[in-house]
Amino acid sequence: MSRILVPACGAWWGMYVPAATDGSGLLAAVDAQEASLGRPLDLILIYHDMSTTPDGIFPNSAEEQLSHHHLLVFSWAPVVWSTGQEYSWETIASGALDQSVIIPEAIRLRNLGTTVFLSFAPEADSSVGASQGSPAQFVAAWRHVHDVFASLKVRNVVWVWTTTGYLPHASTIAAMYPGNSYVDWIGYDPYNYFSCRNSPWQSFSQTIGPFYQWLSVRHFGKPIMLTEYGTSPDPANPGLEASWYQDIAPAIKMYSGIKALNLWNSSTDQCNFMLSNQSAQAQAAYRQAGLSPYFRQQLP
Repeated sequence: MSRILVPACGAWWGMYVPAATDGSGLLAAVDAQEASLGRPLDLILIYHDMSTTPDGIFPNSAEEQLSHHHLLVFSWAPVVWSTGQEYSWETIASGALDQSVIIPEAIRLRNLGTTVFLSFAPEADSSVGASQGSPAQFVAAWRHVHDVFASLKVRNVVWVWTTTGYLPHASTIAAMYPGNSYVDWIGYDPYNYFSCRNSPWQSFSQTIGPFYQWLSVRHFGKPIMLTEYGTSPDPANPGLEASWYQDIAPAIKMYSGIKALNLWNSSTDQCNFMLSNQSAQAQAAYRQAGLSPYFRQQLP
């Protein structure tokens, strides 16, 4: 395994496990999920905002405990969830949040000691516009946050630049790349939306493949993470869900640049991607996929 947590072979197997942002219930939820899967998770995907409340102060005590036996992927959104306030990338790049948010967070992560993944402003390509800013302003914000961490000698953070992976955004995504010296991993969030967005059914390979190929042509040379991924169920044909999960192990071996993947085990108002919402056949297929030797890599 490399300094930036790339497994020597295979890929890390991870998941978002729903729990309160202050960490309450998180340990029990992870224990229950792992018991159901018949294996420990390598990665735990966790969300925080940029507030000075428990929503934005991390790692909390539960996350600290998890970090001893898991790799944590922190998704750090430039918003304040409790009020709906969005921080523009220009504001972040100006240093206006350095003293209140960014420096304290950098110190907390440095003091954690264990190495973690950090995805600042994930899926920013879907937020270009009046409230957040331009691609150039995003790049300036990313570099500023990265530089603040570097100035504080935070050496245990691995930087994951995460986009939607939505190809109609390709030109915007390309313009938002902060540069190789500012990025350790590239992440994207592919979904088989199917009925929840009235789109055609796609296999796992069809879901992840197009943006992977786009990245390959760009030659970024970075390990790739499916920071989020998932499928909507087909109530009329539960076998389709099972086949979607059965495709994971053989497909990931074909897309060998993908070194980590996190199932988004949750839902939105429109789309329910939770395993518990899917057929027993589909749940068994996902469980079996995670038992593949390709996903049984030794943690640091």
